[in-house]
Amino acid sequence: MVAPSAKALCLGLALLATGGLLCARRVSASRRAARSAATLSASVSAGDPLLHVPHAPGPITLDGDTDDPGWLRPPGPARTGDFVFADGTPARPYSETRAVWSGEYLYLSLYASDQDIESHTDQPDDAILPDDDVFRVVFRRDDVEYLLEVTPKALITDSIRRGGGAWDVTWNSGAHASMEIDGRMNDPKGNDEEWGIELAVPFEALGMKGEVGENIGMSLSRCDIPKRGPRTCAAWGKAPTGQATGRIVLE
Repeated sequence: MVAPSAKALCLGLALLATGGLLCARRVSASRRAARSAATLSASVSAGDPLLHVPHAPGPITLDGDTDDPGWLRPPGPARTGDFVFADGTPARPYSETRAVWSGEYLYLSLYASDQDIESHTDQPDDAILPDDDVFRVVFRRDDVEYLLEVTPKALITDSIRRGGGAWDVTWNSGAHASMEIDGRMNDPKGNDEEWGIELAVPFEALGMKGEVGENIGMSLSRCDIPKRGPRTCAAWGKAPTGQATGRIVLE
């Protein structure tokens, strides 16, 4: 019997190690899939709002418009419909969000009807000023929450927190935003119409791969400074505690 050479032994050990690593990865992926399916099932059983987000049927150019094939071709994007006030009534001014996904990104179209567009924050990651109009997008995976706040200027302030602790503003989502405005920003004497944001959120930042069947908790809210009266906020998929109870599923 001929003893195996050192090279053959090394090759064999390498193959065993590679096989073990691949097996571990498969087991890990299987566990993630099972956990994700269980979370989705529990969310459906609880009656949480659910958005089935289709794969974009064409390209999307991040320019604030939603006239790209990725938004317009069938089957069309997922839609939240009206945001609602805390008492469940449809909010006015009107707000809604549309969603598709493609490649490495989740795309959100954040729409706001608005008679007086106000946006005074000037730098990304600055604290949003109390007299700013803003969309807040919160994603939730297990005990981790990811927050993106976007102003009419398409400035993003993002942060993360774990276990209900403090928000870590040093976190960077890598998200990109573009705007479209019909009106004159910060001019209360004028009569504005609307503003919208196209937002591209990297799946990697949310711990996702961008694969059919993946799901994650999501809530959306929009706060508005009206011409007369106090600041109002309306939401989709948001619990009274502020946590995300809505959920999106990639299709």
